[in-house]
Amino acid sequence: MLETFIQQWLIMSDYDYTVDDRFVQKARAYGVDFNEQYVAIVVEGNRSQLPNQRLAFDLDHLRRVYIFPLTGVHEFLATLPGHVLAGVSRPHFDLSKSIKEAVFALALTSPVIDEMKTVFYEDIADLAQVVEAGVAYPQVEQFLKDRVDEEVQVTLWLYGTLGHSMSELSDTLHVHRRTVQYRLDKIAQSTDLNPRVPAEIVPLLVSYMRLKTVLIVPALTAQLKRLTTGLQARDVATS
Repeated sequence: MLETFIQQWLIMSDYDYTVDDRFVQKARAYGVDFNEQYVAIVVEGNRSQLPNQRLAFDLDHLRRVYIFPLTGVHEFLATLPGHVLAGVSRPHFDLSKSIKEAVFALALTSPVIDEMKTVFYEDIADLAQVVEAGVAYPQVEQFLKDRVDEEVQVTLWLYGTLGHSMSELSDTLHVHRRTVQYRLDKIAQSTDLNPRVPAEIVPLLVSYMRLKTVLIVPALTAQLKRLTTGLQARDVATS
């Protein structure tokens, strides 16, 4: 019953559908108030070790979606096992939009860097909107893919998004400061773009984000769509 309710809620979001009082009452029975905004958290890991929550459903065999009002998000994240990854959306009235933002944020997580095990869409929203608008630098993407390994790419991302000093970044990466400098130099040599120059790091960050999201985000978004394939928008009002 709850899974069907969430599917119907998603349909309501996708169709911008006005529901009747019966569905509103059903929502209240599950603790949902359509006058409130909700945050989605998409968690990737061993599902048998993930917390149980009332408003949650499995996106696929690796990922579970949790839905929260504005309160309780950080408390929930603190309960997650250390090995899992999590993408967190901004709050929205539109549940579908919240889940899609959380999926996008999840694509930018990394299991090897503690600061990247949980990504908040709010922190990457400006760059995400550039990517979602279709801005691309194909040659830079190809250079990153072919000439720059994952460790160096992650260094670029953290350097450009966390705003850490070299010392702080080296602590985050658990490497020597000179290693960080070497990696940034390698990016400049490989792409002819200097990540230390603000105007030149933007295409590098956009290209990194596209590489991380271009396949997995459409795949998971399609999976989300499949969850509601058997239901029609009119079912929301009649169930």
